[in-house]
Amino acid sequence: MTSKTNSNSLNRQINGMMDKFKNSARGILEFTFQEVQSYENGVYGVAFAKPSKRLAASLAVDRELLMLFSNFPDQQVRTIKFANKLISSSEARLESTVAIIVHKDRRGNMKLKNWGRELGLAILPVLAADTIPAGEELQRHLAFELFSHDPFDVTGPVSDDAQFYGRRSEAQDLARKLQTGQIRTCLGIRKIGKTSILNRIINETKANHDCVCIMIDCSKDMVWQMGAAQLMASIADAIKSCQKEQKIYRAVEVNTSELEISACAKDLEKLILDSDRPIILFMDEVDYITPSSPTSHIWKGDFNIFWRNLRAVYQEVLRHNSMLSLLVSGVSSRWFAAGTIEGIENAALAFVPEEYVSPLPRGATVAMLKRLARHAGLQFDENGLESIAEVCADMPYWVRKASSYIHRRTEIASRPLKLEFEQVSKLLEEFVSYEGATLAQVALSHLFSVHHELEKYVKLCSLKSAEIVPKYYLSVLEKYGIISKPTQFGTPDSAYEISGLIMREGLKLYLERQDSTEIFTSETVKKLDTVSSELGEWAEELALISRRRNLLEKKLRQVSLNFIKYDSLMDKNKASTASRISAIIGGTSDRKIANLSADEIIEKFNWTDLSKLIAKEWQLFAKVFGDQKQFEQDCNVINDRFDAHAKDFDVADMALYRRSLKRLEDSIAKL
Repeated sequence: MTSKTNSNSLNRQINGMMDKFKNSARGILEFTFQEVQSYENGVYGVAFAKPSKRLAASLAVDRELLMLFSNFPDQQVRTIKFANKLISSSEARLESTVAIIVHKDRRGNMKLKNWGRELGLAILPVLAADTIPAGEELQRHLAFELFSHDPFDVTGPVSDDAQFYGRRSEAQDLARKLQTGQIRTCLGIRKIGKTSILNRIINETKANHDCVCIMIDCSKDMVWQMGAAQLMASIADAIKSCQKEQKIYRAVEVNTSELEISACAKDLEKLILDSDRPIILFMDEVDYITPSSPTSHIWKGDFNIFWRNLRAVYQEVLRHNSMLSLLVSGVSSRWFAAGTIEGIENAALAFVPEEYVSPLPRGATVAMLKRLARHAGLQFDENGLESIAEVCADMPYWVRKASSYIHRRTEIASRPLKLEFEQVSKLLEEFVSYEGATLAQVALSHLFSVHHELEKYVKLCSLKSAEIVPKYYLSVLEKYGIISKPTQFGTPDSAYEISGLIMREGLKLYLERQDSTEIFTSETVKKLDTVSSELGEWAEELALISRRRNLLEKKLRQVSLNFIKYDSLMDKNKASTASRISAIIGGTSDRKIANLSADEIIEKFNWTDLSKLIAKEWQLFAKVFGDQKQFEQDCNVINDRFDAHAKDFDVADMALYRRSLKRLEDSIAKL
């Protein structure tokens, strides 16, 4: 009886929330469906609502919106899962990327938005703990919540329909082919979308095909630390587990047995022959188990041994009409194209084909931009869309990063907003300078480290000497998306240029840093490795913030110099610019700076000197930076350079660092 009473009370509370919101939303949202439903031991109000023409235009939506009502004081991720389930089962009646959640968790707004972002869903939270905004205020609140969401910013691999662009049919086609005993590859520069395609194929295969999928993530320590025999044994173990438990998918686990490779190959062969389902091996980050592995020397010798025995297994099972397929994903094509390895015929040559994940077709890039921009309340003209695609060389990750930068630098209150081509061009130049060039430099560095022959040919192409580059390597570089043929009429077939401004600036950075001291100490690398299994991701993050800090430091030098120069010029009673600046590092009595100009002295300032100078002359800079205490705190955070010193740090430290950088960058950008 008590349980039923509690249930009735909860239903009344939820219905009360819905009625209260309906009154507040009168004129902008028309409820077309409303009821109370249960999901995972939780009770929710579920409503569908048709937005007014004005709200639909503000939110850039053309279907009904899902609304969930929850009175939990502490929101859980199941709320987002329920929203996703309702949208998926609505048969396209509801907007697939936007949902409104009315709740009573005072700390819930950020949680709900973050969880939604992970599933490709823009959550518009409305806190109903006190009062609910009404009418125009509610409309402005919903628009702000939507447009403050960054739909461009996806850091990890994607595979769902909401985030997967340009390669859907390609992934579906590969999934079908892998049912028929084929060997395929996804080779390409980092962040081109290889793992996203692999994940998409696995999801497609699990959903639509009866087979056994074995995942071999070679970037995992336990995988690249194994030798050829152990890896083959671990693949066999994973197949055994799938067959025993009647499962479709299994990732390999470490095998420490001291077995002969021939015995492991025989065991694997027997398992495949006895299987009543096709076996598909998915091998990601294969560069970690090649002779140029950045982490293990074992694979200098074991690479050929592994592929020679896997090739023998593959050929034998085909003779018995059994099915073994393989998808290999990685950066370097080098070890699948080499004729010999240490004087021995390369077993992977002609067995593993060279197939590349190239940049998106221009049409797919533009379509992705249009759809994502719509959910950010931004509209680009055709020239703007082409410009973003061109600058970013149609690399999907770079296109997203550039668009995310434009989103962050555009005022939210004025959206929906059409951006003029001139605005887009200016913001793109800023992006390349602040972030883009570093992204490309990291990608090129990684490529050259695992496929070092390409470096000299890229340099030749950058010097307009592509005609002396072997045709094979021109083809490889074009497939990687590093070079392209100029579009001008009458250009000879042998002419190539570096693709996109971001790639050109990234190559310049790479060449500048070739002879510089390595940024990471061994202790830092060790720490990074414990924080993340993918060192490359952290290296990229550190390179980005290092470049942003250096650019900010240069701008601070110029801004502080100009402000003090102007102040000295306007007030003749004040000391000279050189005297005021030099006081920070010892004064004009210091012989090293006694005869230097103010411009020359400021160039000697490091980060600490600059922050001291601005703090001392705070009356000049108060309007620029606002709160002096916050400014000094940000400067201290930025000066704590864990990328250059062996200091402990974690994800939270990185977030704080980026936030401090952004605050100062935004202050300078207003000048």
